[in-house]
Amino acid sequence: MTFTSDTLDGDVIKVVGARTHNLRDVSVVFPKNKIVAFTGVSGSGKTSLAIDTVHAEAQLRYLNGISPFFRQFISPKDRPQVDRISGLGVTLAVDQRRLNRSPRSTLGSITGLNDFLGLLFARLPALGPEAREFPELRGLTSAYFDRYSMEGRCKECGGMGATVSPAEDRIVTRPDLPLLAGAGTWFGWAGSGESLALPALAERYGADLGLPWRELPEEFRQAVLHGTGDVPVTYKVTTRQKKTGAEITFERSVPLKGAVLEVSRLYDAAGTDGAKEHYARFMRRIGCPACDGTGFGEVGLTIKLGGLTYPEVIRLPVEELRGWVDAIGPTLTPMQREVADTVLPDLARRVRLLVELGLGHLQVTRTAPSMSGGELQRARVAAQLNTDLTGIVFVLDEPSAGLHPADKRPFREILRELRDAGNTVLLVEHDPELIALADWVVDIGPGAGREGGRLVASAPPWELSRDERSITGAYLGGRGPRVRRTRRSGPAAAPRLALIGVDAHNVRLDRVEIPLHVLTCITGVSGSGKSSLLHQALGAGLDAVLRGERPEAVARIEGAGQLDWVTVVDQNPIGRTPRSSPATYTKAFDAIRKLYAATPEARSRGLGAGAFSFNSSGGRCEACAGYGRRQVDLHFMPDMWVVCDVCEGRRFTPELLAVTYRGKAVDEVLEMTVDEAADFFGGSAGLAATLRAAQQAGLGYLRLGQSATELSGGEAQRLKLANAILLGGGGRGRGLVILDEPVTGLHPSDVQRMVDAFDTLLAAGSSVVIAEHDLHVAACADWIIDMGPGAGDRGGRILNQGPPATVAAGPGVTAEYLRPLVTG
Repeated sequence: MTFTSDTLDGDVIKVVGARTHNLRDVSVVFPKNKIVAFTGVSGSGKTSLAIDTVHAEAQLRYLNGISPFFRQFISPKDRPQVDRISGLGVTLAVDQRRLNRSPRSTLGSITGLNDFLGLLFARLPALGPEAREFPELRGLTSAYFDRYSMEGRCKECGGMGATVSPAEDRIVTRPDLPLLAGAGTWFGWAGSGESLALPALAERYGADLGLPWRELPEEFRQAVLHGTGDVPVTYKVTTRQKKTGAEITFERSVPLKGAVLEVSRLYDAAGTDGAKEHYARFMRRIGCPACDGTGFGEVGLTIKLGGLTYPEVIRLPVEELRGWVDAIGPTLTPMQREVADTVLPDLARRVRLLVELGLGHLQVTRTAPSMSGGELQRARVAAQLNTDLTGIVFVLDEPSAGLHPADKRPFREILRELRDAGNTVLLVEHDPELIALADWVVDIGPGAGREGGRLVASAPPWELSRDERSITGAYLGGRGPRVRRTRRSGPAAAPRLALIGVDAHNVRLDRVEIPLHVLTCITGVSGSGKSSLLHQALGAGLDAVLRGERPEAVARIEGAGQLDWVTVVDQNPIGRTPRSSPATYTKAFDAIRKLYAATPEARSRGLGAGAFSFNSSGGRCEACAGYGRRQVDLHFMPDMWVVCDVCEGRRFTPELLAVTYRGKAVDEVLEMTVDEAADFFGGSAGLAATLRAAQQAGLGYLRLGQSATELSGGEAQRLKLANAILLGGGGRGRGLVILDEPVTGLHPSDVQRMVDAFDTLLAAGSSVVIAEHDLHVAACADWIIDMGPGAGDRGGRILNQGPPATVAAGPGVTAEYLRPLVTG
């Protein structure tokens, strides 16, 4: 059945007066029990309407229905700015701005597979014949199959599956170089006592620090690595006083602990994941022999179900797990089958859905940080779609992210199944193919930021495709312009970066060559190994080599001397608090504060650049701590954010706001968009370059002071791209910029600006490597490396490589979809 906006009535959701973020009093009606796509250019406000208004309102209503006692322990989303919403029921949402990348988070924990499998192993063996041999089975709980619980973890390694200890070859990575000239980055830490004592230690053992490490006396090398025992080493330390600038020299005489012990001590004392990661570069993980590296205790390693132990089951790829689940039934006793019939159907449905979403190649133990952005997004989608409930409003934020064109068909069927089961599916989506699948489209725009936030149209896709006002409609009707680019000449003759001996997840290659100074695109079906090659092998491997360390996923890298730096531009959030913003992330605010501090008014008041920061005392409003808003605790009701009555939302004190630059106070500058600020600060060279880079990344519509928590993953990635553009043009030398799925979250009309940003990087002498499913982008690359032929164990190989026309003429699924884009 088709219906138009004129005939839409009955079972509908009505939104009246939505003003969340950049929405401008939007009122709209759309049908229930249908697939409804929310569309618009990047930054138009579609996510603000679908998630931050509709879903947030449903959350608050749910909280109002539970006990006030429990309500106080739940942190809801911010209260949406909307007059009213009618027809709204229970909602489940997957917001791509909130992806959990914790190392403990796995595919099994994200999707609930761990819970179902743990329950099966805790209950079924206790009801089977083997229970007579193991009486303790009757006391089993699922905690015995959780490696992080007291009951389930290995007693030797505490559930980690490995022990971590300093490795000499990671501390001294280049024995062919002098100790203080590249033998190991650990010794470049000039502030450490160990480093300062090296000349004195060398004198004691007669070691020439100008010689390569391997040529130094063995006694000296042992002392550097393992210390001097109880024997003190006397050396001088010179420090400079901050206030007076005077230098003070004093003498120390202490035994040296050695680099190995120092690495271990600092690793154990590290209080954050970032600090741990820093020192982990000098450590090596050694599999725990007691648990064979699984992290599980005796029960988990002993009890079998369907012929496999729990660690063996969760190491299976999801596709193989599906076969294990299907094979369990016939092996069960009648008593076991009675219990299994309450668990296995739900487990089987979850496994089937993961396979249909293109995640069958992943192991249940695959960690969140090692998944691509698209894989992680679809895992979260699977977790929400596993329900037999009807009447639910599913809100899915860009669910097609990371999907190869060949993988979209099963996903379309899943959406139809949800709708036909009596649910409403709200899609925040850019892909014209999925938008065309919808029953109804709510188009927001017409532009981004302040130029958006209005209702352009609310209609079926076919009606929107004829609407001349809608940019989205132009692409639905086949009229929208596609990305164009002039390819660089001679990519085959370009200098190369060679990865030798790649071993990362399913990617095992003897040699991969990456041409430099061109745009290289890695393609392939979901799970073919693109992200593993891009991140573990190329990104992490090159970063290690440039730091003088040994890479983990690559045996060696040839040609690294042609590059000076590497940066990975991903979609992880730029900050998790409202204090982080585009201005602070790009360092534009540092330059702005210096401009204000240099004004005559600031100098006369003794206000330095620090006073103009809302993150520190001195000039900010202390009543709201520089937020501009204050949180009101309503006890058992959701907290509210209200405008600060002291500063009236301006974030600073009256004294500081009296200081102006070209007639504008600092809070007024923070309300400017990047485009407005670029015009306003055009005369400040350094600041203008920063703002121009943000514009080149397609972020001219963002407000400088906009909270990082409001930014999409795509916007966060483009901010990082802006920083990469600054690096390339800032005299840092030759760089390599790596981007994974860079056009995710971009409307087709915005992709051109992203591709133009790639050319800006190339023009500055950098090289660009991307992994991408949008084959319109791949078709305009200079060089393509096509991975496949399938996913998981069926992938990880290079099917073809070369210019787009060469790859399109070759084998594989990607070539099939690429062919009409290259020849058309």
